[in-house]
Amino acid sequence: MAQMTQTDLLLEFDFEGGTILHAVMERVNAPLILEEVKVKLPIEGRAALIRNEMQITLGIGKGNVKPTKEVKRGDVAYMPLGDNLCIYLEDMTTFSQVTVLGRITSDHETLETLKSVRRGAAVEIRFPKD
Repeated sequence: MAQMTQTDLLLEFDFEGGTILHAVMERVNAPLILEEVKVKLPIEGRAALIRNEMQITLGIGKGNVKPTKEVKRGDVAYMPLGDNLCIYLEDMTTFSQVTVLGRITSDHETLETLKSVRRGAAVEIRFPKD
């Protein structure tokens, strides 16, 4: 894992059913998008696993900053089409362009448990509980 900086934002994703993931968001990738997310925390939403990407609707209505269609397993990205925060379970080419914001820091086994999260399950995005 890369060295954390003072501008990194730590997040926790708490899914209904007990799955908790930790992530590091790098503000340098998209400072305005991440500031909007930070201001709205904690965010309560619904999860939907579609084509090995876990989508969580944010309601921030931003555009892409550094658009790409290439993502890696564990990436966390913002997808303007649908206004979703996405967690990727495999390396892939996305349907629409996204801005990669950071990475899941939880182990691969924990990331894999997202496959068992039911569609429509509640999820809370928040600062980590110490």
